[in-house]
Amino acid sequence: MLHQTGYFEGRETRKLFYQSWKSESEQIKACIIAIHGWGTHSDRISVPAEFLTDKGYNIFAFDLRGHWRNAGNSPGHIDSMDHIQKDIVLFSDLVKKEAGEKKIFLMGHSFGGLVSLIYAINHPSLDGIMTSSPLLKLKMELSLANRLGKKLTKPFSKLSPTKMVRMEIDQNLLTSDLKILRKHISDDKKLEQISLRTAAELENSMKWARNNADKLLCPVFIMQAGNDKLVEKSASKKFYDAIRYEDKQYKEYPGFLHELWNEKGRAQVYRDMYIWLEKHLK
Repeated sequence: MLHQTGYFEGRETRKLFYQSWKSESEQIKACIIAIHGWGTHSDRISVPAEFLTDKGYNIFAFDLRGHWRNAGNSPGHIDSMDHIQKDIVLFSDLVKKEAGEKKIFLMGHSFGGLVSLIYAINHPSLDGIMTSSPLLKLKMELSLANRLGKKLTKPFSKLSPTKMVRMEIDQNLLTSDLKILRKHISDDKKLEQISLRTAAELENSMKWARNNADKLLCPVFIMQAGNDKLVEKSASKKFYDAIRYEDKQYKEYPGFLHELWNEKGRAQVYRDMYIWLEKHLK
């Protein structure tokens, strides 16, 4: 596996950090753009990247705006979800140069899954998308609207868009793999805050995605943790059921915590991803 880092020009000519993991196989099968979850960064794609590169796939990922190397002066703040969508479009242009005639798939986890699903709805020509525990609805006790109340109303989010509020994610809810969990806990680059505007954007984006599932018109594989303590798994199934496109697949993994790609039994998840990808190469 060959690991590389670099920068690309995102929306408004913003210089954004990205990294890639490339297969050493003589025959590259396809390229995959991976979108990380909220509060983390593209380094957390390294575990699934190790598996996928071994199978002949090249993986590309970038830190989302507001996160670690692309946070700028406002960690936890994203002006608009549309900015991320445009970043993906521009990042895809970079990946296309590497892919040539080969297909490009999109994969996203949690918040990255939400971002990926919205992108897929707006780009029906996408070769395919895989999501892990997509953030379509937070658990009631973690709901931003429930916790922040009036702060998320338009006047507050507009008057104080960059005002930060605590949004700390308990890393113990993510994976039962102790080695990876210890690494997550010691990760000093993860976010523990979110701006009011971003929180409002996130709430609106989850609702928009749920209401537009029927407009998704590309191959999709939704993977959902069965013991998810962060997102409502029922929202993932409802989203899947609302998709009218025939080439769709849904699978729930009983007992698995939120981060399927980093869970103790992830070999099963990777096997399913591999089978799905191989099926969609032609």
